[in-house]
Amino acid sequence: MRAVVIALSCLAAIPVQAGGQNQLESPKASSGELFWGELYPAGGNSLYCGQSFSSSHNSLMASPVYSSKQIKSALRCTSDQQCLQSNPQYLFMLSDLHNLYPELTRIELARRGAQFGNLGAEVPSEFDNIGCNLKASYQLIEPRDEAKGNVARAIFYMHIEYGLPIVGQLQMFKQWHQMDPPDAEEKARNEKIFSLQGTRNRFIDDPSQVELLIKG
Repeated sequence: MRAVVIALSCLAAIPVQAGGQNQLESPKASSGELFWGELYPAGGNSLYCGQSFSSSHNSLMASPVYSSKQIKSALRCTSDQQCLQSNPQYLFMLSDLHNLYPELTRIELARRGAQFGNLGAEVPSEFDNIGCNLKASYQLIEPRDEAKGNVARAIFYMHIEYGLPIVGQLQMFKQWHQMDPPDAEEKARNEKIFSLQGTRNRFIDDPSQVELLIKG
């Protein structure tokens, strides 16, 4: 199955490249002490596996939903220096907490390079042995149902705030958003990120705004 890159435009109500965050520009800090010490000081649950944790650990990492590889591809650059010259917002994109979720390091390594998609019931999860219902193939990964909405809203956020293309099928991400609406944990996370970097994910605040996204 070949994944398709679909660039989206939006209605006037949601301008593409709305601004993004401009307070955090150190990816290392955002994914390190700030992420674990400020966003998850009391622990939480990993995104793809739903495994609980009480503190940062070397088995965990801050996992970008919209990967750095995809960001570089969208900006048509290969090195950090080239990307920064191509787009001054590059470091802010990498540091944006709305795009970072805790996950097991082994899961993040397994999903790198893969795009999101539906694999179907016939594809078993290769991570059942660690209690993780994440389906993966060579090219695609399908998160557990409880994570699909979070994934879709993070991607929509990166698209709207930074003008990045949506990698994958728009209708599929809309369906994921609808089947897994924002819960109390995601809303509280949105509030905390707003206090840390000054931006909110509008698709968490008002899920109906997803319907304003259209194919370009």
